[in-house]
Amino acid sequence: VSVTEPLMIDFQLKADCSFNKQKAESDIRTGKLKLLLVGSIAPTANSASDKRFMKRFKLDYYDFGDNVIAEECIEEYNKSIFEYLDKTYGHKWRETVRLDVIGLN
Repeated sequence: VSVTEPLMIDFQLKADCSFNKQKAESDIRTGKLKLLLVGSIAPTANSASDKRFMKRFKLDYYDFGDNVIAEECIEEYNKSIFEYLDKTYGHKWRETVRLDVIGLN
């Protein structure tokens, strides 16, 4: 390719979301709920209070560690799970959930 004039190309990248609203709905139907986190180089271990929370509300915290995942995908997934938890448990779960859950604020 030979270009003789300045060339401007405008493009957008769209994330391929493997975690999205449809995935959340599927996980709700199968009872495999997760609350998604993005940690650092190594995912952090769950504390005793995290384990109590997960058992009480029948879900798992899922930390992507240092994997790059589009935040809008994680928020879409988590917001569907938030709606389910609110409908099932009221707002009580919000008092003890980890503060680093993406999209909670």
